[in-house]
Amino acid sequence: MSTFLMRILLFLALFSNTIYAQNILLQYNLKIGDSIKVFQKADQNIVQDLNGAKHELKNALEGEYTFVVTHKTDSLYTIFFTFDRLKLSTTSNLSGEIVNIDTNNEVSDLDIQAKIFSAMVGAKLKMEMYKNGKIKSITGSEKMITNMVNNAGLSDEFTKQLMVETMKKEFGNKSLTNSFEQMTYIYPQNKVTIGDTWSNNYMGKINAKNIWKLEAINEKNFLLNGKSEVKMFTSDDNIIMTLEGNQQTSITAEKQNGFIKGLTVNLKAEGISIMEQMKDTEIPTKITSITTYKTIKHVQ
Repeated sequence: MSTFLMRILLFLALFSNTIYAQNILLQYNLKIGDSIKVFQKADQNIVQDLNGAKHELKNALEGEYTFVVTHKTDSLYTIFFTFDRLKLSTTSNLSGEIVNIDTNNEVSDLDIQAKIFSAMVGAKLKMEMYKNGKIKSITGSEKMITNMVNNAGLSDEFTKQLMVETMKKEFGNKSLTNSFEQMTYIYPQNKVTIGDTWSNNYMGKINAKNIWKLEAINEKNFLLNGKSEVKMFTSDDNIIMTLEGNQQTSITAEKQNGFIKGLTVNLKAEGISIMEQMKDTEIPTKITSITTYKTIKHVQ
């Protein structure tokens, strides 16, 4: 190989490395009219130690959502999203099947749980999201929750109102904001280069202190990893759960627009459960879960 050609190849290699070493601003670069369909799958195992006996609950969730960008400013996107499909199941090694719902299936008039969740399908909500993925607000859940409660077919107004308040804890504007932020809020405020780290926090039923790292950039994708310290707290009429642990997140995001191609979260946490029917006995509890999101269709 000639000396001249070797110099050219060396120059090109150095030039390429310089490009990827430059600071870049990781953010969403969406266009008005973008339509993005996302698939979510979550598998969660809860193990409680009942004086040496194991109570194991397995929760499985599948969901499909469509996001449509309707407006944008220099810093903020307005996005309407709909629930397209939900599949939920809960099984217990002591009690067998507890919940089995798939909104793709025909709903029986006797299956109140299925009737409630089927009313989520087609519900349209409004999201305002900053370019780093921080969600400013989600609105519109009130109408969805009202439809869910009405679909249960209850006649007693007091019972219906109690159900509305319970639903707000799970599917209210704030709860949905906290939930979806764990899919979107991944980017820093400032420019970074490969190997740089930044931090942010998630709030809600899972409070997480996150440290993110830009692992690599190629022609099409950003590759990110996240490590988080998590605290979990859930409470209802029958049980209170308090746990702490950690989670690992890996993300492949579209370089052109910043939206995720794939996201996987592995969580491990342990702590205690307090059940009302067991006279406030503290039960050692462990949770492990794997949650994945992937874009299955993006129309620009």
